[in-house]
Amino acid sequence: MSMLTKPWWVPRIRHRLFNPFTAVFLLYAIGITVLSLARIDSRGQSFLSFEGADKLVHCLFYFGFAFLMALAYKGSFARALGRKAQIIVALIAMTYSGIIELLQGFLTVYRSAELGDFVANSVGVIFGLVALKVLDPFINRMKNPK
Repeated sequence: MSMLTKPWWVPRIRHRLFNPFTAVFLLYAIGITVLSLARIDSRGQSFLSFEGADKLVHCLFYFGFAFLMALAYKGSFARALGRKAQIIVALIAMTYSGIIELLQGFLTVYRSAELGDFVANSVGVIFGLVALKVLDPFINRMKNPK
């Protein structure tokens, strides 16, 4: 047996775990974690000063989280993002969101865990996956121009 071939019992993994989308997703996830657990001074006037603005921010953060996670998954393991993969991404993203909310409630005195935040995060996850499903044909065309 040559040194370049693998034995029959070694799985032939065809994925690239660390593609560019994975790196971007990991940086994004770290950013969300830091922003979610950091003390942020909100006394200043913000352009998002309407009621429910924080829920919009949660939704947008997790829109990006799910979108980038799905792109990373797709770039690593699959050519297309099927229903099973979408469910896996959604469950992972929502579990992460729930863990962050629990950490806010138990590890910090300046943050609180809110069910409304978790719901907004979950809505963002669903919107992110729907957006990727809609944009997937365009992304594939950009990756593989004819």
